[in-house]
Order: sequence, then C-alpha cells, then structure tokens
Amino acid sequence: MRKFLCLVAVVVLVFVYLFPYTWMVLSAFRYPADTFAIPPKLFFEISFDGFRNVFRQSVFGLYLMNSLIITLFSVAITMLVATPAAYALVRISRGGTAFLLTVLIARMIPAIALVVPIYIIGNLTRQLDTYQIMIVVTVAFNLPFAIWMVRGFFLDLPANLVDAARIDGASEWQVLTQVAAPLARGGIFATSVFVFVGAWNEFLFALILTSGRTTTATVALLSFRTSQGIEWDTISAGAFMVSLPVIVFAFIMQRYLVEGLTMGAVK
Repeated sequence: MRKFLCLVAVVVLVFVYLFPYTWMVLSAFRYPADTFAIPPKLFFEISFDGFRNVFRQSVFGLYLMNSLIITLFSVAITMLVATPAAYALVRISRGGTAFLLTVLIARMIPAIALVVPIYIIGNLTRQLDTYQIMIVVTVAFNLPFAIWMVRGFFLDLPANLVDAARIDGASEWQVLTQVAAPLARGGIFATSVFVFVGAWNEFLFALILTSGRTTTATVALLSFRTSQGIEWDTISAGAFMVSLPVIVFAFIMQRYLVEGLTMGAVK
C-alpha cells in the first residue's frame, strides 16, 4: 500500500509539473480554435501555422542565435572562474567563510534593484544592445551560485588524494587541473547545466539592455502580443523552440548531471 501511494503521488506530481508544458506543445501544433475548444479535443488536425508565423513576423532565428551566443559564452566564463574559485575556497582556512557569505549576500540582491544602475553604466560606456554587457551581467548573476555549488562537490572529494598529489610535488594548479577537477567532473558539468538554464532563461536584463540587434529569444516572444490579442499558436510555437535547446543540452549532459547530483551519496 505504501508503494502504491508513493506511485500515485509521483504520477500526480509529474502530471502537475508537465501539464503546462504539454499544453504549450499541443497549442503549438493545432489551430487556435482547437486550443479553446470546450470540452478540450484529444484529437485535432495538426497545424504548422504557428511556426510559420514565428518566422514570418520576426527574425526569430537571429534571436535564437543571440540567446545561444550569450548563453554559451556566459556558461564558459562562469565555469572557468567558478571552478578555481571554489577550489581555492575549500583550501583556504582563513577568510573563506566571510568571502562565501559576501558572495551569497551579493546574489540575494533583487535583479530589479540593479537594472537602472546597470543601464546607466551601459549607456555611459556605449555597451547597450551588445553581447558584452549581456554576457557580463549574466556571468555576474550566475557566478555566486556556481561557486557555492562547485565548492560543495570539492568538499566531497577524499582529502587523501589531494594530500598525496601535494606530497608528490604537485602545485596547487596541478592538483586542481589533474586531480580535483577530474574527480569532480560530474559536479562541474551538473553545475554547468543549471548555469545554462539560468543564462538561457534570462529575461529582465535582456528586456532592458537589448533593443533589437542582440535581442534574445525570450524577449522576442513578447512581440507576439498584439493589439488584437495574443496569438496563442504563434507564441506557443516560439516558446517550444526556446525550450528545445535547454532540453537538448540537459539530455546531452544527463549522465554527468546524475553523476554530479549523486556525488558524496556513497563513500
């Protein structure tokens, strides 16, 4: 009975979490009249008008490319900085806790409170509507999370291996690159998945700091809200295409994601 109740609970949770996404995907492949039909239609005529409208009304491919460029550079820079920083914080005995708390407090500042100052700085430096400002802002907001998460994986590593490498004459950089990082590879890749999702879904700063040339796909979805109403088939098709890169990236990194999330579970 306990297993049956757990199974029912899991099925209910999966249904609750996946229903909005499933409804969005269905809306992308059917006519608007079928979307609002009462009762809902389980069988409907497949339509690709939403996908045609996405590319007919805007250069959506360019917006997807902008999101991809900003996200990939942001993930690469974030992980290249977070990995040695997290390792250093594990090895530092004095001042490390204070720095970690400072990083955490900086991440707790609401993004809306920083939009205007960042916009002013971007305007003064002529960086508005550029890849650079979006990458810098995205890295700044994802870096504290990445440092904290990677640090947890480094803490789970056996201290004997690190000490053995140090006794053999390895420098701290060699210990990091040849011992610690390979052992924590799963955790580092798992962190990169979360950073990728956070960077790809960035909306507020992309809305304020971009205005056409570097507009991201998440912001471009707003253009499908017209004075005549919301084009549900079009916006659903656009949202489906926006979600695909995250799903593909998570699927590719699935093995490392599971490995990273289970690190330290069994000693």
